Amino acid sequence: MPYQLTRRPDHTIEVTAHADSETVEAERLQILHNVRRSARVPGFRPGKAPLSVIRTRFGDAVQSELEEHLSKHLWQEVLDGEEGLEPLTPLQVKSAVFKDDGSFAIDAELEVRPRYDLTPVDKLTLPEIAISVTDGEVEQELEKLRKEQAAWEPVDDQPAEDGMLVEIDLHGEYVDGDGEPFSSEGVRFELGEDGVFAEIQEALQGAKPGQEVTAERRFPDDDQDQERAGKSVRYRIDVLSLKRQILPDLDDDFAAGFGFDGLEALSGRARDAIQARKNSERRSSWRRALLDQLEEGIDQNQLPPTLVRRDLREEMERYAYAMAMQGKDPRSEDTDWQRISAELEPQVRRKVLDSLVLEQLGEDWATEVPEDEVNSFLQEDAHRRGVPVAEHTANLEKEGRLDEIRHAARVSATVDELIRRAGGEVE
Repeated sequence: MPYQLTRRPDHTIEVTAHADSETVEAERLQILHNVRRSARVPGFRPGKAPLSVIRTRFGDAVQSELEEHLSKHLWQEVLDGEEGLEPLTPLQVKSAVFKDDGSFAIDAELEVRPRYDLTPVDKLTLPEIAISVTDGEVEQELEKLRKEQAAWEPVDDQPAEDGMLVEIDLHGEYVDGDGEPFSSEGVRFELGEDGVFAEIQEALQGAKPGQEVTAERRFPDDDQDQERAGKSVRYRIDVLSLKRQILPDLDDDFAAGFGFDGLEALSGRARDAIQARKNSERRSSWRRALLDQLEEGIDQNQLPPTLVRRDLREEMERYAYAMAMQGKDPRSEDTDWQRISAELEPQVRRKVLDSLVLEQLGEDWATEVPEDEVNSFLQEDAHRRGVPVAEHTANLEKEGRLDEIRHAARVSATVDELIRRAGGEVE
């Protein structure tokens, strides 16, 4: 059954094939014989009905099975004849036609995993990234710990200033009246911290408990919250309480509260944590730099569509989940999913290309991942999700997704090997 392949830039392959009438008839006779063996036809013993009767009585079913058999034969011939072809999708038949002369013609397509002509690893360069830990960074880490353990003491006779913990009731209304008023009670935040509108922060400076202050903010036209985009909101703020931060002394007693034998031991642990973080950040930076060099010249707009759609769908599901966790309804008419999809697609395409390149390198290098490393990867994945390791493993096994973890572990090991081959160190 001769065939012809036409490769599209997005790694979709169009397949056209033709079977002559003799091939078609031979296959049809084989199917008819198979049907006759089990068919029950009135007036004939099982397996003894004439083929002409079988053809007439079961013609539609035979024709359908014939089309399926010929398509499978085509698919097998393609796989046998095209070395290195790795399908990403099943063969999708677009048209299958039995012609008047008894021959059979088929048009089909499938997506295949691309293989890229990558830059040789010995031509790659790693950027210089300092990872030494300074005493100043250790001091900052310890200061963060102090703030986490700080007590908050009420302040009644002093005005609000940066660093104080303020509790407020917030009432907002749209200046032009185009929008429903809203309120938030018992809001707490530290003055001067990020995440609170500057207009509200400025209005609270110098205020005392029991006072009321006002602020007004105009939101940009492209604000993510479409309800308030391009509108001005006036806030009435009732100051409920102020508290000042009381930091503990940084001494051996402080360290003992964390289970360390003195401040020196705690400082050493802080230094180790900073070092681990810097190592991880350097690995991420090296990974990105090496992939950018490997992928230079590859068009991210010409990737297998199925992979892009799959990852984009997963990314949008995560986006919807994050919206729900923030108390927003993903099904709201105000949510422009078309815009969100367009904004997410570039990063999704980059992720797909990264995966394809790393998978190709892993195959070329025959990267293997010992089972204990897979288990370590499982533990890290469970920790990130806040789920016990045994429960996470059982869930993955139940869902048939353990292979995904093994694949992710192999990709991670390939990144480490890529860094080593480029002359870097992996901690």
